[in-house]
Amino acid sequence: MIDLMGGRVVRAVGGRRSEYRPVRSVLTDSTEPGEVARALVAATEAEWVYVADLDAITHRRPDVGSVHGVAAAVGVPVLCDGGFREAHDVAAYRGCGVGYVVGTETGLPATLGELGPERCCLSVDLFAGRIVGNWAAWGVSAADAVVELVGRACALGVSRVILLDLSRVGTASGTGTERLVAECTQKFHRLSVFCGGGVGRRSDVVRLMNAGATGVLIASALHDGTFSESRPPRVEEVPRETPARTNSGAGNAVDPEPASPQPAG
Repeated sequence: MIDLMGGRVVRAVGGRRSEYRPVRSVLTDSTEPGEVARALVAATEAEWVYVADLDAITHRRPDVGSVHGVAAAVGVPVLCDGGFREAHDVAAYRGCGVGYVVGTETGLPATLGELGPERCCLSVDLFAGRIVGNWAAWGVSAADAVVELVGRACALGVSRVILLDLSRVGTASGTGTERLVAECTQKFHRLSVFCGGGVGRRSDVVRLMNAGATGVLIASALHDGTFSESRPPRVEEVPRETPARTNSGAGNAVDPEPASPQPAG
């Protein structure tokens, strides 16, 4: 996972964006987006990368150059959350060769409908378990009705969802979303769920995979050098506690299609 701000990769902590600072990493001395992305992919053997363009998300100022730099540097598919509020917002990134992530912080059901849900991944943005953004516009009953919102998205044709709790980003405290993952994957059998925010150790990954997650997003633990292995385990390498869900692929909802269930970041 790569957070971009002001043309640099920044260290995200707890969703407090005013406190984000240029990343310091054991993987590279650089904060240049392409260099950091290349280092992450080399360290993790990831086959796709998630990028959050925070200038676009927060201020509606897309950092197209940095996103293009990441895509050009890694040679693997890149998914970008550019704060897409309307379908025409993706125009800035055309030519970058990236797939689109629509986040609830800025996006609405109409955004997915206009872009085509088969071309997008939905990020259910959370803060302390509550939906960030206009959750009422998704037709759900409350800010903590995450599974209900995911169901609405599935009804629109979405088959990939990211559960990202911003309050846990950079904390290495675990994602806290295992229950949500289990509920979503048991209820929506064709859904692939990815999780981010707080992944700090192998046990976090194993818990999420056993709950039914397809993959995880990691950043801080990799930059800090605290992750216990050279790379995060892939789905097929995690011993399952139950045989309830065997889908180890990510489906084909995003264009370009990621080739692996294990993103970098």
